[in-house]
Amino acid sequence: MADRNSNLAYDLSRYENYEERASQRRQNNIKTRTAAKPKPLIAAPMLVLLIIMAGAMLSFCITSKANIAAVHAAIVDEEAAVRALEQENVSMATRLEQKSSQKVVEDYAENVLGMQKLDNAQVEYISLESGNKVEIPEQDTSVLKKIKNAFDSFVEYLRG
Repeated sequence: MADRNSNLAYDLSRYENYEERASQRRQNNIKTRTAAKPKPLIAAPMLVLLIIMAGAMLSFCITSKANIAAVHAAIVDEEAAVRALEQENVSMATRLEQKSSQKVVEDYAENVLGMQKLDNAQVEYISLESGNKVEIPEQDTSVLKKIKNAFDSFVEYLRG
C-alpha cells in the first residue's frame, strides 16, 4: 500500500496498444481452447436398433388393421348372405302354407284325383264280437333265428 501513495510516475507503456493485445489474447484463447463435444444420448447401434423396432411395430399395426378390415368385410358379406337366406326361408314357408292349406288340398283331390266327399250312406260300421283286441299267432322259429333275435335285442339294449 505504500507504493500506491508514492509520487512516482505511472508506466504508461502498459496501457499502450491495449486493445491490440486484448484481441490477440482473445484469439489465442479461442485457438487454444477446444470445444467440448456433447456426448450422444444414445449410441449409434442402439439408435439403429430403436429405428428398426419402431418400424416393425408400425408395420405390425398396419397389418393388424388390414386384417381387421378383411375380417370385417367377410362378416358383412356373411350377414348379407344370412339376410338373403332368411328372406328365402320366409318366402318358402309362405309357399308351403299356401300349398298345404285345406282348400288347396280339397281342390287338388276333387279336380286332379277325381275324389268326392263321402255321403252318410257310403259309411259302413263294423262290430267285433271278441272286443277290441288283435291276436298275433306265434311263428315257428329256428334256433339260429332265436340266437340272432337275442343278439339284436342285446345290441339295441347297449345302444340305449
